[in-house]
Amino acid sequence: MMAKNSRGKRPCSICRKWFAPDVRQKGRQRTCSPACQKELHRRQCENWNRKNKAVSKNNYLAKKLEEAENPQTSGKLPVLPLEVIEIEYGVKPAIIAQYLVTQVISHTKEKIREFP
Repeated sequence: MMAKNSRGKRPCSICRKWFAPDVRQKGRQRTCSPACQKELHRRQCENWNRKNKAVSKNNYLAKKLEEAENPQTSGKLPVLPLEVIEIEYGVKPAIIAQYLVTQVISHTKEKIREFP
């Protein structure tokens, strides 16, 4: 049995223009062009990141800590003026402190928006 709309036209899930899907896709093609496919991918990633905030935050923090171990590859230091923490404790605690501060600021901004 053939997949529904495998030979007929269908609307693009992004721009809603009608297009003839590639028959080799067997009904899986949802977009009409590479530009629409890129937008679909962006939206799906955004939804995934919204649903999996903890994973995204852990990945971000792990990446920052990994960059701190190899300073010659990243060339980036923490943005906040945390020289004292860097001098006293090292780069990793400075990055963790910067991350925690950005999380507190973000959380505070969300609470302010919720306040009537």
